[in-house]
Amino acid sequence: MNFKNEISKYTTIDLDKLKTNKTKCPKCGKEFNSVGKKIICPECKYIFKISD
Repeated sequence: MNFKNEISKYTTIDLDKLKTNKTKCPKCGKEFNSVGKKIICPECKYIFKISD
C-alpha cells in the first residue's frame, strides 16, 4: 500500500476558516448555519436552494 496515494483520497477542511451562512428554513422556520446553495434542513429534512 502506497501511503501517499492513500492519504490523497481524503480532503481535510479547516472548520475555523469555513465561511458559513445563517439560513432560515422556509418550511419550519428553524435557523441554522449552512454552506453551499442547496440546503437540507436538519429539523424537517426539507431540501431547498438559496440564492445569492
